Amino acid sequence: MPITLRRESLTLFVGDMVFLILSLWATLFLRYADIPTSEIFFVHLLPFSFLFLLSALVFFIAGLYEKHTLLFKSQLPETILYAQVANIAVGAIFFFFVPYFGIQPKTNLFIYLLLSTLFVSLWRLYLVPFLSLGTRAEALLIGEGSECEEIMGEVNGNNRYAIRFVGGCVRPDDVRTHEALARRTPAVSVVVMPFSYGAFLPEWDALMFSGVRFVDSARLYEDLFDRVSLPLVDQRWFLEEQTRTRTIIYAFAKRLMDIVISALALVVLSPLFILVLCIFSFSYGHPFIFQKRVGQGNKEIRIIKFRTMLFDDSGDPEKQKQNRITRFGAFLRKTQIDEMPQFWNVLRGDLSLIGPRPEIPALVEEYKKQIPFYDMRHLLQPGISGWAQIKHASPPKFSVNVEATKKKLSYDLYYLKHRSFLLDLMVVLRTIKIILSRAGR
Repeated sequence: MPITLRRESLTLFVGDMVFLILSLWATLFLRYADIPTSEIFFVHLLPFSFLFLLSALVFFIAGLYEKHTLLFKSQLPETILYAQVANIAVGAIFFFFVPYFGIQPKTNLFIYLLLSTLFVSLWRLYLVPFLSLGTRAEALLIGEGSECEEIMGEVNGNNRYAIRFVGGCVRPDDVRTHEALARRTPAVSVVVMPFSYGAFLPEWDALMFSGVRFVDSARLYEDLFDRVSLPLVDQRWFLEEQTRTRTIIYAFAKRLMDIVISALALVVLSPLFILVLCIFSFSYGHPFIFQKRVGQGNKEIRIIKFRTMLFDDSGDPEKQKQNRITRFGAFLRKTQIDEMPQFWNVLRGDLSLIGPRPEIPALVEEYKKQIPFYDMRHLLQPGISGWAQIKHASPPKFSVNVEATKKKLSYDLYYLKHRSFLLDLMVVLRTIKIILSRAGR
């Protein structure tokens, strides 16, 4: 019995498709003031299938298939509307410039936009929570600290999980036996605890034989929040990570993807680069800065950016007091253009497209002193974008921020453990969304 896997993403996808098809049927009904015949419906279904799949892709980029989708009810209708507007815009171009299907859906597209937004919003807001209801196994949570409280609050605050904590954040010595467990909760069938506590207590063997299921809270935390719990990480965690086999195919394909995409990006962006260089030559002086960063294996690398400040202060606190962002530099930062020359670093092999963002050497030395296992993020090649960049709302920038960096590290270590083609694709798509949303502000 999986605890967090309720097939939510698959359920959402299938439901979205059903209600998008229903929206098409309702569109034809309103458009022609009659129940559409099967012939008319299927004539429209084939070309509109393109819009259905495009909707699913845009919903995915917008984060509507992630684990915590149900929590953001107030944002759902607006997000769905924006997604459908983008779909309809692409669909209009598709239908009018590819007249193969022989339909003129100008009015239909407008009606479909309104109905699909309404139907999918109602499905997401009211029917999905209803489908998530069901019997939940009673569980006991063993542990302490803020991570324990986060797990309990998330699981008990959402009925889509297969368990419900009836007791939480207790010491392991307090529930050694059946009697002790029964005193805490008489009907518990799942015990969630950190497997890193040490030796498994012999008294718990009897609990396993009686059908009580033990779940590692560290793994549950990762599944719930898409990041690792740093207090639950020890040296064994990294030893286990080192034993995981990463296929040669994945490493080769990722490097090949880095080369192909970065080379293509440099070619496609070359007119933009030339324009930026011309602006610098007329008004702002030298266009590039080269910044020292810590790369894979703690090796020092130099990344290239367009200069956005008056001068390169190299992270010197005294020079920073006299430095400031230029007006053109503010535009470059807002549109992320200042980061685009880093495709050259990807082509060279200093960076990957996806990986932990490389940090300033001085900050790395400070964080290594204050944050356990911080250095382990350098087991991976750093990237232009990464899991922490799309998940962490307020990542630290150029000054020491231990607490924010701990959270960023928890995402970096999650990527270290779970990196895959699918995770890389998710980072790429969500990065595109973030860049477009920032550019539109």
